[in-house]
Amino acid sequence: MRLIALLKKTALENLRDWKILILTLAFGPFFVVLMYFYLGETTQAPYRVIVVNHDEGAAQTGGPTLYAGRELIAEMMEARYDSGSSVFEVQREDEPGLAQRRLADGAVDLVVEIPQELSKVLLEYRQGKRPAPAVVKTYGNPAGANYLMAAVWSDMIAYEYAAALTGISGPLELEASAVGGEQGLSDFDLYVPALLTLSVIMLMFTAAASLIKDKDKGTIVRLRLSNMTAVEWFSAVSLTQVVIGLLTLIVTFLTAAALGYRATGSLGAMLAVGVLTCLSIIAISLVVAACLRTIFDLLTIGCFPFFVLLFFSGGMFPLPPLRLFTVGTRPVSANDFLPTTHAISALDKILNHNAGLGDVGFELAAMATLTVLLFGLGAWLFTRRHLRARS
Repeated sequence: MRLIALLKKTALENLRDWKILILTLAFGPFFVVLMYFYLGETTQAPYRVIVVNHDEGAAQTGGPTLYAGRELIAEMMEARYDSGSSVFEVQREDEPGLAQRRLADGAVDLVVEIPQELSKVLLEYRQGKRPAPAVVKTYGNPAGANYLMAAVWSDMIAYEYAAALTGISGPLELEASAVGGEQGLSDFDLYVPALLTLSVIMLMFTAAASLIKDKDKGTIVRLRLSNMTAVEWFSAVSLTQVVIGLLTLIVTFLTAAALGYRATGSLGAMLAVGVLTCLSIIAISLVVAACLRTIFDLLTIGCFPFFVLLFFSGGMFPLPPLRLFTVGTRPVSANDFLPTTHAISALDKILNHNAGLGDVGFELAAMATLTVLLFGLGAWLFTRRHLRARS
């Protein structure tokens, strides 16, 4: 009965703080909408390419003049992904200097420069001659996210066009196959698991606030006089926050779905990971609350662990792994000690790659282990610093 009364008390307190509750519920959907407008809804956005065509053409015996440069540009414009969207957004430019200035300004991803002798060289190859190869130059910024893929596509199309025109095929054929989900994933799709985890991270403030307010207002003294145990109090707070966290997770997912996101895996598996993620955030909140004294401390000092979870879990920004050691064949990195790292990985596998709970066993085990350790540490710290002193 005491647990039910504590649950009712904690739930009513969260409802009274409706501004914080609304902020928690709206935080995830807000960032989903924001990322959607930034990343767009296309499966693959076209790479922006400027082509500088110097090709002068070459006369063919008994046929029209060959303009290989024009045909290569047409091949680039007609290139399509499996989804039907264009690979390239092709622009033409006569001045290489101007094209490279636009590349430096970030207006395009790649500059392709076609040489004057392209038609002549390809025609001679088709006639069985072996002239010096024509050099098709590409320019790009290695720091640009799209440069490498744009260059690969451009080179592949140029090789295939030259092979088809000359009738000379290479000794090697390449075949690439995707592993995982059956559908193409946009940048927005790839961000959704991280955004779902981000929505749950907001529980750190509501859970820690519930603990700190009872301590700060002296409510905890009256609760202890009622023979309430620490387990009952922590359980009531945790259950209430899990409900809030799952509600936040569902609202955030529905927002993503309304914007066109389609999960390939089980929603039940997503909720199971969500429950474990909520518990891990609550465990972190318990450690945070044990180290703070007032709500003001939570709003200032408490932002530090929030941003650690936000940025170092690898969801918002892809960070290179800081390898520490290896367990069997699996390397262990510094960010693996954050449960949100495994939450993002598990949700990505489930929602984007049609995995089941059995396929994310390592992530679930890591999250469960970290949650138990953090709960134990937080309960010990909070009891030692605040409950025993007020008994």
